[in-house]
Amino acid sequence: MFLSSRPGPAPRRLPARRLLALGAATLLLATGCAQAAGNSSASPTAAGSSATAAPTATERPAAAPADVSVTPADAAVEHNPVDPVVVRAERGELGEVVLAPTAGGEPVPGERSADGRTWTSTGVLAFDTAYALQWGATAGGGTSAGTSTFSTVSAAHEVDARINVAEDGVYGTGQVLQFSFSEPVLHQDEVERAITVQGGGDRAGAFRWYSDTMLRYRPAETWAPHSKVRVSLDLLGLDVGNGMVGNHDLRRSFSIGAEHYARVDNATKTLTAYVDGEVAGRFPVTLGNPDWPSTTGRKVIMEQAPTYLFKAASLDLQPGDPHWYETFWASNVSRLTASGEFVHQALPSAMPVLGEANVSHGCVGMSPEGAKFIHDVFRPGDVVEVVGTGYPQADPDDGYGDWNIPLEHYADESWKGNW
Repeated sequence: MFLSSRPGPAPRRLPARRLLALGAATLLLATGCAQAAGNSSASPTAAGSSATAAPTATERPAAAPADVSVTPADAAVEHNPVDPVVVRAERGELGEVVLAPTAGGEPVPGERSADGRTWTSTGVLAFDTAYALQWGATAGGGTSAGTSTFSTVSAAHEVDARINVAEDGVYGTGQVLQFSFSEPVLHQDEVERAITVQGGGDRAGAFRWYSDTMLRYRPAETWAPHSKVRVSLDLLGLDVGNGMVGNHDLRRSFSIGAEHYARVDNATKTLTAYVDGEVAGRFPVTLGNPDWPSTTGRKVIMEQAPTYLFKAASLDLQPGDPHWYETFWASNVSRLTASGEFVHQALPSAMPVLGEANVSHGCVGMSPEGAKFIHDVFRPGDVVEVVGTGYPQADPDDGYGDWNIPLEHYADESWKGNW
């Protein structure tokens, strides 16, 4: 630094009041810095400032805890096991969340949202089970925790279902699908929407409720021969009404075999058997006598057996009744109705009148070779149609007489045909 040898102007003096003001300002700035540094001992300025000291750490309000909501609510009952359990922190972030049966067992898996504020269970819970939920959360530097308990749908409110076809079974083209429920179904439309039928020619079909626990399905036409059918009922978690909840899904895959059809004509007392549209055999028969006439219409073979015990008592017949008969084992039996119409080998006493007269109690009596052909070649689901007896059709739920109902009337449970 170089100093000039020339004299400069005299220093300018500030008025005394200006100096006092600057001093006060300097003091204020210094005081502010001291407070920011945490010095709470600084006193108000001489200028009479009304500023107060900042609160100390012990004077600051406590951080608000995380606001956590849980679904289902604590102590809830009859929780649907398919509905997820959700833990949500409205502020802060969730910590560990554990959901497990109160009686012990593996924790239920769950997923945490990207922002860390929501946990959602991903596993289906068990029915009729008590669960405990524990969670932790942080918010504003503070921590909180909570627990809750709930129970799932009780055994008294569970619904299960059965279907009348076996996995990988082979059935005839006339097989009707029947779903049987353990509890009354009030939400019938929802149950129908939960059922999917694929394959079998992919023909449109219809549902018919025979009671609030029995539902049937049939395609518009018989199933396509040599095809596959897949049936799904998404019942798990479905509320069928009155608080009843489905406890499982139902899946079946089965096959449709060759087309077997038998026409029994009372006028000729002959059974004509068709296989894939071609005549495979003609056999003389005897049908129901005038007091026990055979019902008419298309019937479906329900079950088959090489032998079956026939008892007159099953028809409410007692010894001394003119229609009573001795108990006997029938051979090569194919059931057509639940009430007791069969195709079977006729008794020896009926052999002389095969093709000529009706002497049975409603059954289709055949020669040994005829009954064996039907038993060995035909299968459950095949159609046997009886015509010309002058008697009405069997009730459609007395077996599977669904094919006697026009498709346009099939869903109308009040519609009545010739039965």
